[in-house]
Amino acid sequence: MILRELLASTPVFEIVGRRRIDIKGIALHPKDVKKGYLYIYGTEKPEMSYEQAIDQAIQNGAIAIVIGSENEIPENNITFIRTYHYKRFLSAVSRNFYNNPSQNMSLVGITGSHGKTTVGWMIKSILNVAGIPGVMLGIDYCQVGDHSWNEYSGGMNPLNINEFLYKAVKEGVHWGIIECTYTGIAEDRFSHIWFDGIIYTDLYTYFQNQKADYHYFEMRKTLIDHLKTTQSPVVVNVDDFYAFHLIRDSSVGYGLFNEADITVRDLELFPDSSSFLLITPKGKRRVKLSIPGIHNVYNALAATGWGLAEGLDLDDVVKGIEVFEDMPGTVNQVGFVNSILVKDILDSDLDEIEKVFESLEDRDGIVTVLCMDDSKDVDKYKRLGDIIGQHGGHCIIIHDYFTNRNMDEMEAAVEKKMDNIKVHHETDYYKAIQKATSFLPQGGHILLVRG
Repeated sequence: MILRELLASTPVFEIVGRRRIDIKGIALHPKDVKKGYLYIYGTEKPEMSYEQAIDQAIQNGAIAIVIGSENEIPENNITFIRTYHYKRFLSAVSRNFYNNPSQNMSLVGITGSHGKTTVGWMIKSILNVAGIPGVMLGIDYCQVGDHSWNEYSGGMNPLNINEFLYKAVKEGVHWGIIECTYTGIAEDRFSHIWFDGIIYTDLYTYFQNQKADYHYFEMRKTLIDHLKTTQSPVVVNVDDFYAFHLIRDSSVGYGLFNEADITVRDLELFPDSSSFLLITPKGKRRVKLSIPGIHNVYNALAATGWGLAEGLDLDDVVKGIEVFEDMPGTVNQVGFVNSILVKDILDSDLDEIEKVFESLEDRDGIVTVLCMDDSKDVDKYKRLGDIIGQHGGHCIIIHDYFTNRNMDEMEAAVEKKMDNIKVHHETDYYKAIQKATSFLPQGGHILLVRG
């Protein structure tokens, strides 16, 4: 590719030397340079001095070298390009060299604190069942032919990402799944990648403090700017505290607690699997996952939401998540929860809630996840606290994400009636449900009491 074409839309500060030269390849390390290559200095931690790196790249055949705006250009006949932003330069030049492969594929980006890899491989399993070729790209793995990241220096950088997508397009693979880490987003690895859909797993649980959490969320949110159209689906865990900042017309919500497009009922968790009734806009199916844990139920819902948003058949989606056993090269971890039935009850019907508690009295344990809405009915909360308090166990109190009122009085009223049980507080619904499962190592029930 001619250099001046290669540099289109890159953050170039200055070009010194010939521009009509043919670039045969791009290298990020002097040892990888071959004859006719463009060498980009400064993209890795320096293993040698600036002068040594430049000399080695030239000896190996570099005909153009990218340096920072602060670096001095040595006396030489080859072309030097100064950039004022290394990371964005690398992202843009990689896209140009491989002819913008993300525009020739359907790509889904997956981001969040947890579950990215599992959701990605679940989607790959769905594509396999549907007979659709797909490629999975992650931090330390890939699946394009027989290639893997460890064959290349730099790991999951923009150059390698675009190279693999380019190979996938040449091999007739038109679906790609990319794990988008916080670090990758912050380092502009995906600045020139265009997605057909984004999946957000959980966004609240990473830094454990509000200021850092919000910064983390805002960085993840920027992926939406990389969607190809305004109708590209955004699949969101609606039980996450930040989820509603991501809702748009094309959003697909999944979760157990809040109103969701994709949800479950009659959920049971076993030591090595789970079973539930999957509820979607395209119908209901009884599902048996081959991997344990409440987190994997959420992962399955995320993959389901993506599959249905992309128009895949519900039966193919269900089979894809059911046959999925685990990520390649990992050992399935056996959980410690025997059996948990998750029921969803509206707290406006207190008689129904009481009946459910009474029917579960002979069970091993009960954990109630109680969502405080903005009701000012103190008597209702007193009775609710009395019902919960009579049956022991744990109660995790959370607040409706849309509640603007001060609920201290209501919270005190319900807690006063629960003297003989352990009361906990959480902000994030997803985190609350995960905590609830940890309280039942020998089995029991979780009741989700929604406002």
